[in-house]
Amino acid sequence: MNNEEKRYLFVSKPLAVYFFLTFAFLGLIYFMFATSAENIKLSEASPIFKDKNIFSHLNKLRDTSYTIRSRESLDRSNIHRVFFQVDVPKGISQEQLLALAQKIVKETISHEYCHCIKIDFGPYGYVDFAPYGNWAKGGEVPISSYRNYRFNYVLSSSFFSKKSGS
Repeated sequence: MNNEEKRYLFVSKPLAVYFFLTFAFLGLIYFMFATSAENIKLSEASPIFKDKNIFSHLNKLRDTSYTIRSRESLDRSNIHRVFFQVDVPKGISQEQLLALAQKIVKETISHEYCHCIKIDFGPYGYVDFAPYGNWAKGGEVPISSYRNYRFNYVLSSSFFSKKSGS
């Protein structure tokens, strides 16, 4: 019996080592991907947030109430797109809508990297934040700094008159 116990312990030690090495290797791979440039969150000091050409309306946002009715992740082939449906108050000005879109995008990319973001404002129109402002180009450029990302505003002119601030 004593020889069998020794044989059993002798056999299990290499298995334990292989088991440990396998989990260590998998942990290392996970760590590499979890800390890659595309998974690190943006901070307030990120250059994109200081770019007045991109976030030009953000400082004009007043206390505008809104409701995010739905948020969907439309992931396909490692391309992470996010789609929002947002309800806004009747009579919102165009300037406030642009500022609200920029606020939603800023909050989203502060928490996760996205290849594209589309915000549907119902009858008021929609806004895309994507490479060159084109939703279809999502995934074509690196998202580590959003350097080539732009807003594309497609708003309904019938809802914005001279009175509402357009």
